[in-house]
Amino acid sequence: MDVYWLGTTAPPVGVDLRRASVLGETEDDCLLFTDSTAHLGRRKTGSRRIYLVCDGKAPERLPGTILGAIPRDAAVVSAISMLYREMRQSFEVGDMLIRSLGEKDRTIREKQRLMIMDSRRYNAIIRNANDLIFILGPSGKMTFCNETFRQYLLSDGEPFLGRPFSDFVVEDDRHDLDMAIGRGFERGVPVRAEVRLQLLSGRTGIFSLLCTPLEEEGRIYALSVIGRDITDIRAMQRRLTIQANDLSQMMNGLAHELRNPLTVIGAYIRRLEREKGDMNRKWEQALSGIYSSISRIESMIEHVERYEKLVRMEPACSRVDLCSLVRQAVQEIETGVPIRMQAPEGLHAFCDAGHVRVAFNRILENALQTGTPEIAVDISRDESYAYVAVRDFGPGVKDKVQTILAPFYSTDPMKTGLGLTEARIAMIKIHGDIEVVRHADPGAVFTLKILLDRRLKARESS
Repeated sequence: MDVYWLGTTAPPVGVDLRRASVLGETEDDCLLFTDSTAHLGRRKTGSRRIYLVCDGKAPERLPGTILGAIPRDAAVVSAISMLYREMRQSFEVGDMLIRSLGEKDRTIREKQRLMIMDSRRYNAIIRNANDLIFILGPSGKMTFCNETFRQYLLSDGEPFLGRPFSDFVVEDDRHDLDMAIGRGFERGVPVRAEVRLQLLSGRTGIFSLLCTPLEEEGRIYALSVIGRDITDIRAMQRRLTIQANDLSQMMNGLAHELRNPLTVIGAYIRRLEREKGDMNRKWEQALSGIYSSISRIESMIEHVERYEKLVRMEPACSRVDLCSLVRQAVQEIETGVPIRMQAPEGLHAFCDAGHVRVAFNRILENALQTGTPEIAVDISRDESYAYVAVRDFGPGVKDKVQTILAPFYSTDPMKTGLGLTEARIAMIKIHGDIEVVRHADPGAVFTLKILLDRRLKARESS
């Protein structure tokens, strides 16, 4: 944006001009003042804007490359220079605006292209999804459905627009559906419902529905519904429930059927022992072995019944002082070895004290059975869990964790092997866990991982 003076004479006083001795020293698109056309020669002037500065009368004829002739007046030259600079600034601003608009236009076109691509992807996902996807208006009528919905519920060409979704629902479930739809529109939060649908195939399917409100300008205008077929899941749950009940009844029946003859056999053995008289040593050993086996079977029956009772016991959660619970449990068990405890005061958890007590008793009993000279109990916590660690100083654990927690695992043939199994099921029922360090050099560490507030887990599950 420079302004040049080309001539043999000096430029007007007080004007800021760059002096050039030849035309080639000036920029191609500059403003140029000259005191003689002779300085221009025959060279092409390009896009330069050239004015002839005259001391007297201007020539009658000017070359086509000269825009005009002006007097040698500093004010005139300054005015033309200022106008030129302002004009160039305006052009540059205009160019910037044009470039900006061009960039904005390209950005808009790119966003539109991406939106179209995303829309195609979403449509493809919705169209090919295995779940039912549809939209319900405030009256429960359908405004959209995907291809899976059509395959499940609509025959070829059958209209769906404006049709009540309740037409496909088993009559006994329609009230629950209406309540769920109403809650979705009233509360503006996602709601769930489980309904049975009359399918096109003729069978009845069980579907879990997630209804999500669609909002625009502060108003809920529709519900987006995803329906998942859980028929097989519910059938499996029912089958497992029946199997569990049957297994429980069989366990109770087996315990009863075993206990009665064992009681009779035990009575006969005790009678023989009282009347043994001259019974030889071999008979005494045989009777002792039989009696020992009977005692082991009776103990196993008791442990199986205890395990079955624990499985059926419903958790009753309350605020539990874990340190007090552990101290009381230690006092009530005859350990025979010193127990060192590290427990912070005031460590509470909202959980079921009965299940925690069962789990702690079992891992403490397991530690005592290792022949350890002492036991260390350490209680700690983090943001979500409390930890009750029981360490023994015995030989450690050789087998894998899943093996030692399995039913009837025991390194002692006279033990039932259900203690750690009870501890694990007790913790699982209150959303906890058991962590095992098999080799603590020496010994092993069994840690109860207790959720500090079981209500949080319940809310997450729901």
